[in-house]
Amino acid sequence: MKLGYSTYALQRLDIFDALPRIRSFGYDAIEIATGEDWPTAPRKLNAATRQDLSSHIADLGFPPPVLFASVPTCAPGDARQAVRNQLADVCRLARDLNPGPQPSVITTTVGGRRLDWDTDKQRMADDLLELADLAAGSDTILAVEPHVGGAFDTPEKAVWLMRQTDHKHLKLNFDHSHFTVLGMDLQHCVDQCLPFAAHIHIKDGTMTDGKVTFLLPGQGPLDLTAYMSALVRGGVTIPVTAEVSAMIWRRPDYDPWTAAASCYRALDQARQAASG
Repeated sequence: MKLGYSTYALQRLDIFDALPRIRSFGYDAIEIATGEDWPTAPRKLNAATRQDLSSHIADLGFPPPVLFASVPTCAPGDARQAVRNQLADVCRLARDLNPGPQPSVITTTVGGRRLDWDTDKQRMADDLLELADLAAGSDTILAVEPHVGGAFDTPEKAVWLMRQTDHKHLKLNFDHSHFTVLGMDLQHCVDQCLPFAAHIHIKDGTMTDGKVTFLLPGQGPLDLTAYMSALVRGGVTIPVTAEVSAMIWRRPDYDPWTAAASCYRALDQARQAASG
């Protein structure tokens, strides 16, 4: 089982300097954040830089990266064109960083307006189908993440959405932390979500009096060995990518490399225990 790391946790660091450091910890894969405040936003990378970055990634032994993009997928009305333009820009970057024949993957949450699941789920499905069609034009998969606190927040909703859309370029980003904080059964969540997953995030978290606190893997209640064992039983072949929450990396005392090392140690120990 491969382990990945997301540059979402490395907002202020140069990507060319960060990637060798990530590799030195032992990580096998990367996810690159593409938000406007990151140095890897599409508009900040010209053609020559993209080619250099693609070569740098390959030279380090990483597969083509997954890209993280906060796309307001369900923005209404006149905002739809801006959403399409944003996704198209990220899709082009994804393909520029992927020299191989396999589809690229872009992860995002569902957002753009206040949604109610019971009344808006079909509208949500329709909006995502529109974007999946756009992604298909770049041979890119859009992987949406169920997220605590939103309308799209349970494995059952995830399964409904996947079956309702049934689009090979629309899949799930499985981040069990959003189910952990709700006290959901690990095996049930894996069984429901893993068959539709194109990407996997891992972090930990707790909920106290309705307030969620996200944590690094291994620092909360999630039994990482049980988690890895469930993924092994599910036949997972995609990397398990550590994601450091903004709740952590925005702290004034945050050390990005201490966090990266901590994530790797916890996940690698769990991986070895699960495979042993």
